[in-house]
Amino acid sequence: MLEFEYKCSREVKESFQVFYARNGAPSEASSAQYGGFVPGTTDYRKFTANINKFRKDGWGTTRDCLRFDPGDYAGIDFYIRNITLRSMTDEEKKQYEAEMEIENSKAAMAEHIGEYLKKDYPSKVTSVVVTQDKVTIKGTCGGSGTYVLADITPWQDVTEMKNFPYTVKTDGGSFSVTVDRTVNGREGIIYDRVFSKWAVVKVEGETQTLDSHARYADEVAPKSSPEKVPLRNKKGFGAGNIDLYFQDCGTMDVGSITSNILLHGIINGEGGDYVYGGVAYRLDAGYIAGLDALLNKADRLGLVVEAIILCSRGTIYEDPECTGGFYSMPNLTTAKAFNAYAAALEYMASRYNGQHYGCGRISHWIMHNEVDMGSEWTNMGEQPMNRYMDRYVKSMRICYNIARQYDQNSAILGSYTHNWTASDGGYAPKAMLEMNVDYSNAEGDFWWGVAYHPYPQDLTRPEFWKNDTRSTYSMDSPYVTFKNLEVIDKWIRMKENLYKGETKRLLFFSEQGTNSPSYSESDLKLQAAGGAWAWKKASALEGVDAIQWHNWADNKSEFGLRIGLRSFDDAGFANLTPKPVWYVWKAGGTDQEDAVFEPYKSVIGISDWSEIMHEF
Repeated sequence: MLEFEYKCSREVKESFQVFYARNGAPSEASSAQYGGFVPGTTDYRKFTANINKFRKDGWGTTRDCLRFDPGDYAGIDFYIRNITLRSMTDEEKKQYEAEMEIENSKAAMAEHIGEYLKKDYPSKVTSVVVTQDKVTIKGTCGGSGTYVLADITPWQDVTEMKNFPYTVKTDGGSFSVTVDRTVNGREGIIYDRVFSKWAVVKVEGETQTLDSHARYADEVAPKSSPEKVPLRNKKGFGAGNIDLYFQDCGTMDVGSITSNILLHGIINGEGGDYVYGGVAYRLDAGYIAGLDALLNKADRLGLVVEAIILCSRGTIYEDPECTGGFYSMPNLTTAKAFNAYAAALEYMASRYNGQHYGCGRISHWIMHNEVDMGSEWTNMGEQPMNRYMDRYVKSMRICYNIARQYDQNSAILGSYTHNWTASDGGYAPKAMLEMNVDYSNAEGDFWWGVAYHPYPQDLTRPEFWKNDTRSTYSMDSPYVTFKNLEVIDKWIRMKENLYKGETKRLLFFSEQGTNSPSYSESDLKLQAAGGAWAWKKASALEGVDAIQWHNWADNKSEFGLRIGLRSFDDAGFANLTPKPVWYVWKAGGTDQEDAVFEPYKSVIGISDWSEIMHEF
């Protein structure tokens, strides 16, 4: 056990992270986050943490050390004393054993998921069609005997079920079953079977055995069918919401922007006038009005908007296993939790489909943020990747089966960092994407894509062409950054990764930029050179649909980075002054591109832009 006493001048609003550094070198892989909201206290309080995992990994020898990260906010006085490493008490041993039971259960579920995705089942559900009021499921039973068709809800885990409570009789052989779309009174909600996945279950006495993969809806009847918003070019940038921001959208002729959306800003609890699934919810009228105004401005400029859907901690959307980080994986563990999540998405999809005057439009839905670094950005506690991905796919499917009813051109995008085969204490995005393909093959494909963040390996250092030594031209590269965008471009175009084996999925670079460590002339030139490289490469790659530079303007709260196109007030720069990279981004895709980009060849050390492209 690690134990110490602490006091702090005010609460720590995000996770308290401890690094168990080997040989003096801290890493995310050897660290733990211990919840959030460490309360402020003027008296010393005791902190204890079980460190058995790290001791088993060999931590605790000569030159090993601890690093404490008490949040990310300045201005907190934090005191620590009496640091102790000790054995567990009897009570702590009991608690540890109980925790190990939970961990073993998670590991077992992860193993079951892996087996399920790869298994060749005897039976098969071949199609699921959802009309306005009915669901028709077709398929085949793989042998003789008694079978039922299981209706599996988002809060159920198909691989862990020994009993399937919601079933429909089927006669075996080839079948076609039609049921009502709506079920009243299912675990406290009016349930819409558009969210169900359907599987064949074999019944032998009291035993029920899964006999097919579970299949989601292939077709869903539309409630509206707006015309597609064309993506007129690849150029875009990150979220903003002031007049100058939208002026830049026009000046630069960007085709797309991102916008963060906090779900608790849409629905923040029960007890209001908005009813979904038989439950009355309370809307946040002020937040929605602000979102209306932003999306309406974007709509008038013909911008494709990618909404980044975020579930804040401490809200009705927080997963019960969340242990910290900035945001949570959505809670889908009960019918009521699922219904609240679906209610917020339904409200947005029905409102922001371009059919309501003054409300604007969401074209695509980026589900959460950088899910490969879940502990920080989409927290569900410590999970085996398969279990984490199972929840993530459910979240994507829920949004997809709502959004496609209001806009058949919308897509669902998964959000990932610049990691590729590296995990950096999280999960490897390449493995996650391959698992997404496995889910599509097993449970029916859907129109999902990739929202990737190819920042330099070190976000603070703009010279990625020199520094990114682990960004290689291999499909097994540890990272994909501006240096080697060809890797993910090749992945998205591989036949086995195409939508239904035929259509390239969307690939957006939805968040990335080069940093200017300061506002010195040399740093600004390096940042602009990186911007020129990023545009030249992204615009040349066939698999890339758009690149949204993040951020539009430097933000003093953004972890010390200055990755924006405009400055903040510092070192003689007025707030929102265009930086050299602003002029680069403006020129990209215009007849001024070559002239504006020309000085940055010598900064990079090339004589022609073709030198930055690589085939492999």
